Amino acid sequence: MKLSFLFLAIALLGSQARAQNVAIDSISHERVLIGPVELSAFQDSSWFRSNYSLYNPEAELIHQIDSLSPGDSVSVVFGSWCPDSHMWVPMFLSIMDRTSLAHKIGYIAVPESSGWRDELTPGLHIKRVPTFIFYHNGTEIGRIIEEPKGDIGKNIVDILKAGAR
Repeated sequence: MKLSFLFLAIALLGSQARAQNVAIDSISHERVLIGPVELSAFQDSSWFRSNYSLYNPEAELIHQIDSLSPGDSVSVVFGSWCPDSHMWVPMFLSIMDRTSLAHKIGYIAVPESSGWRDELTPGLHIKRVPTFIFYHNGTEIGRIIEEPKGDIGKNIVDILKAGAR
């Protein structure tokens, strides 16, 4: 009986190793995503589903992004505990999912603790989340930090235009 339980425990732990990284945040004391994650780790959450459809990008915006984005990629640093991330990450992805950049986005989940944030994002100097970092051929060309200034779609286009120069 003990051997069966041990085998079951090892099997469960092994399956958890393939799951997304989750930790208890030392500030909020809640389970939060942590480290590099896949979109699937949060796209079924209530906050993602309810905010994804709040921004309906026009075809012209999608065309502008696609015409400016060859060689570009994006890192999204967010907190699964953070109300600003709950709002802006889904809205950002409602745009990007319609563009050629959709498969060039990496996600890093950070806890509320700034010490952990620095460890998980070395050299990125993340102070607030979400932070959307745009790259052109591997070089950072711009950021949207915490929330866009005005329309999020226009912010994206402005950053990509600046990077295309």
